[in-house]
Amino acid sequence: MPLNFRPNPEKIVELLLYLAHARPGADAYQAVKFFYLADREHLARYGRPITQESYVAMKFGPVASTAFDLLNGNPNAMRLAKVNELPFVTEQVPRLWKSPLTYIREPKREVDFDLFSKSDIRVFDEILAKYGKLSFDDLYHITHKHYAYTRAWNARGTAKASPMRYEEMIESEDARKRLVEDVGPVAANF
Repeated sequence: MPLNFRPNPEKIVELLLYLAHARPGADAYQAVKFFYLADREHLARYGRPITQESYVAMKFGPVASTAFDLLNGNPNAMRLAKVNELPFVTEQVPRLWKSPLTYIREPKREVDFDLFSKSDIRVFDEILAKYGKLSFDDLYHITHKHYAYTRAWNARGTAKASPMRYEEMIESEDARKRLVEDVGPVAANF
């Protein structure tokens, strides 16, 4: 039984805002990797992810779909998150031969911490401390070694992306089985 969490768009927006406070200047690539690493770590420790994001394996690694769509101004993602605009300034920087890269600049308001548990913020802070200053290449190499990513990427066939499974974010097969037994039946209710 897969762990089917439903993304929490409001919490995703608020965690992006937290990132704007904690690490202004982060780009979209870093943001989606920080979300993945934090959700993966929180799941391993506490049996649930922070954001319940939908993750896909893409060429450059795991992507937090909702966060990525929000950072790129996707109208449907904005509607689902119940926001007309993001609570932080973003900047689209053109790149030669590539689509523009979005950067998170300064926050427009304070974070609503009522949406988070203490463990949510603690784990996200730990992820920022551990991975926050790593290069694109470093994050690429770290996340490409993860079981969940390699399983999804290798299963994609000719597609450009493949859904990742939360239970596969747990590296130990025994721990993975226990988590699915414990959390699987209620995962969609988080």
